[in-house]
Amino acid sequence: MTPTSRRAALTIGSATAAAALVAAAIVAASTADAATVTNIACGKAASASSNTGSAGNANDCTEGTAWQSTTTKPQQWQVDLGATTPVDHVTITWGADYATKYKIRTSSDGSNWSTKVADDYGTGGVDTLTLPTGTQTRWIQVYLSQYAGTSGFTIDEVAIYGTAGTPSPTPSSTPTASPTPTTSPTGGKTWNVNSAASLTGALAGVSPGDTISLAAGSYDGAFYMTRSGTSDKPITLTGPRSAVLSNSGGGCDPNVPSSPSGITYCGYGLHLNKVQYWHLTGFAVTNSAKGIILDGSSNNLIDGVEVSNTGDEGVHFRTASSNNTLQNALVRDTGKTQPGYGEGLYLGSAQSNWSKYGENGSGPDRSDNNKALNNTFQNVAAEHIDIKEGTQGGLVQGNTFTGGVSGANSADSWVDVKGNNYTITGNHGRYTTGTLVDGYQTHQILSPYGCGNVWRSNDSDLSNVGAYAINVTNQSTCGSNLNVVYSSNTVINATKGLTNITITAG
Repeated sequence: MTPTSRRAALTIGSATAAAALVAAAIVAASTADAATVTNIACGKAASASSNTGSAGNANDCTEGTAWQSTTTKPQQWQVDLGATTPVDHVTITWGADYATKYKIRTSSDGSNWSTKVADDYGTGGVDTLTLPTGTQTRWIQVYLSQYAGTSGFTIDEVAIYGTAGTPSPTPSSTPTASPTPTTSPTGGKTWNVNSAASLTGALAGVSPGDTISLAAGSYDGAFYMTRSGTSDKPITLTGPRSAVLSNSGGGCDPNVPSSPSGITYCGYGLHLNKVQYWHLTGFAVTNSAKGIILDGSSNNLIDGVEVSNTGDEGVHFRTASSNNTLQNALVRDTGKTQPGYGEGLYLGSAQSNWSKYGENGSGPDRSDNNKALNNTFQNVAAEHIDIKEGTQGGLVQGNTFTGGVSGANSADSWVDVKGNNYTITGNHGRYTTGTLVDGYQTHQILSPYGCGNVWRSNDSDLSNVGAYAINVTNQSTCGSNLNVVYSSNTVINATKGLTNITITAG
């Protein structure tokens, strides 16, 4: 049976789905294509993340041979074209075990990759993916995320069409960013970056008062900060939402080696590593194991960013990361790999993890006085905000919680407060789908935490699915430091009402 080509909607790693529909499409290879371009991958050196010895079967231009991966996910197959060459489109002939979700990435060095086009709705057969106009590359990679069957991925053939015989000279490695002569508003240098390599260089070279300005585009790699600003000269990392950071390859921060307990610090979209006074504004982080992670980092501002499509949590302040603010952000589509660990914003660490992140290897993770202001949380798999035992003194204000949660790993409310003395005010919750037992909950995992928290002026719509807007489960253990629910809170469509404790006027 001859496979058929198909047309489908695509997403591009650095853009929204709507923009991607304009930027790229799957098209059938035509006679006209064949007349102007040539399959330049035939017989070139290929490799893969598994069974690499047979990787060449996928570009040998011979019927009846194939590359078959192992069953782990993700997988990668790539080919070295030998020189930087203009590339028009890629045609993949799938075997029985085709990919339902995959993307085409390019690289100048075989190490640093940039996503050009992606398909989240693969159906097998033959796919032809048109690359953005002007694409030139030496390496092409098929990055495979999800398969249809149970045996991994099977690729019968990858054909890459370009103008063979007229390759562009292979460029030298992308230089790291260097400051321009202009002066930033804070008096420092401005680093204008437009590639993963230049971003890495800028992060390593900045000084107090500097600004790193991201151009629109995709930045895939392991990005981390180890240099601090000051209170009067913060360091700024800024860019539009179309400047998209990702860590699809699972790269690690080498400055934080694996601990004896096995944590690896790998796969983060952006890692603030023992730094202070950073301002992060505007850009997006996506397609990472975890989104934006702060370890031992305080007095930082994250403003107006978008964090999406994370395997676990979206944003995490931990390891004594205090006095930080997340504001005006969109956090969505978390917990894609582990729904029970897909919190939107995670403050502190569970007692079970204090050996990794706690004080002196056994005490609380004192990530205190953090703020969540005017953020929007959508399609979040675990709690939209999870406030852990051992933390205190934060502010949760003006946020919007839309949807429910997955119900995995005891995730059953928008906000779970296990810390002390938080103010939760002016937030808006609307249940639409998923699981929801209550809008807000308190728990006492460890005494004396889970007490002294205050709710004012929050409105909740539980759609007759949730019981209480605010369920205080541990009031009897709080002594004189009681949780307080004021009468300014409102709820509609709750099966049990506003709260299970006495309401305080105000």
